[in-house]
Amino acid sequence: MPGILDDEVDELLREAEQRLHEIPAFSRPGPPGSMNRITALDQKPNTHQAPLAVRQPQATASRAESKNDTAGPNWFNLPKTVLTPEFKRDWQLLRMRGLLDPKHQKKALPSAPPGYSQIGEVISGPADSYGARLTRREKRRTIFEQVTAAHDGDKLKSKYAGIQRSKTSGKKAFYQRLLSQRRKRQN
Repeated sequence: MPGILDDEVDELLREAEQRLHEIPAFSRPGPPGSMNRITALDQKPNTHQAPLAVRQPQATASRAESKNDTAGPNWFNLPKTVLTPEFKRDWQLLRMRGLLDPKHQKKALPSAPPGYSQIGEVISGPADSYGARLTRREKRRTIFEQVTAAHDGDKLKSKYAGIQRSKTSGKKAFYQRLLSQRRKRQN
């Protein structure tokens, strides 16, 4: 059908529409082997008949897509999660929050981010006291920036050094340090 232009298609549709106007509804041919029957709807007099026209196909796919883009009315149409690099980093940080503060145990989060979620900013209300509000210097753009600003770097360094000490135990450096300590005791 590459030879048919849009103008020709429009002309063919107009001709088909004119032919439909000319043929009465009860004399239209039906499928082969069936008898032409007039239904109860056809027998009722129709006071306001709209002219026959070619219907435009409705975009049902867009409704289905928009339905899938939200969590539904029970969840206030929560939007589908947009996986940006910042969101992935924040989600990873939330999953590993037990490592940052091992004394507070948190419920484990799944490795995959939620299908429907939304990131927002906490805004102080008028009922909050001024002491409870964050100053401009304390406010951060992402969770990652907020945690890294509040977290003590010395704590991470000492934790890393302890891990390295335990990993090097039993190796050559550990044995040499042990010998040097023995020598110090003998002197």
